Amino acid sequence: MSSFASAHGDSTSAQAPAGATSGQILVKPVPWQLESKFKMMTVLKPAPLIAANATLEQDKATILRCWLDMGGEDDILRRKYMAVDSGWSMRDEPSDDVSEWFGVTVEGGRVTRLRWNQGLSGAIPAEIGALSALTALDLGRNKLNGAIPPTIGALSSLTTLDLSYNFLSGIVPYHLSNLLNLEYLNLSNCSLEVLEVVGRGQGRAEARLRGRCREVEGGDG
Repeated sequence: MSSFASAHGDSTSAQAPAGATSGQILVKPVPWQLESKFKMMTVLKPAPLIAANATLEQDKATILRCWLDMGGEDDILRRKYMAVDSGWSMRDEPSDDVSEWFGVTVEGGRVTRLRWNQGLSGAIPAEIGALSALTALDLGRNKLNGAIPPTIGALSSLTTLDLSYNFLSGIVPYHLSNLLNLEYLNLSNCSLEVLEVVGRGQGRAEARLRGRCREVEGGDG
């Protein structure tokens, strides 16, 4: 378990280190990665904009598509619920009320929390970034693979993001630095590479993961 590493300096004061050229930043893996040497990496362009949902009906459609795209069963989404006295149960009939769907919390007329730990598989859909009112996204303990979609960086209200215990791989997108309200981030037991920015190339936006998270757990799953 390692403290979340913040970038050094801000975009107005950062200086390119020796050996850096325009358009590049010098980055290194955080301590839990096996490779410790510095390496050069070209900063990616900003993530394509994704249209943010504005209504509960839009959230509902997005929830259903994302669930099905990750291999979830429609019947489980609409019927599974947490009973106060007996734990997880199944309704007699599927519900069309998104506030009653499995793992979904609705507050103030918008979907604010998703907690799906149901053996989901495949890639995390980019469309999940349209759920603009989300404050918590928990997709931990599934069988998800591929890269973290940069569109998650559009979820500016997120305070909690848990993608742990999956088969995710690749570099954590720097777009997550847009999550200024993030308090907890768990990427443990995945095969992800988290990069700490120590400098930036001239004329490029600084790519950094902010040190507002309490901790990040890292390692190979």
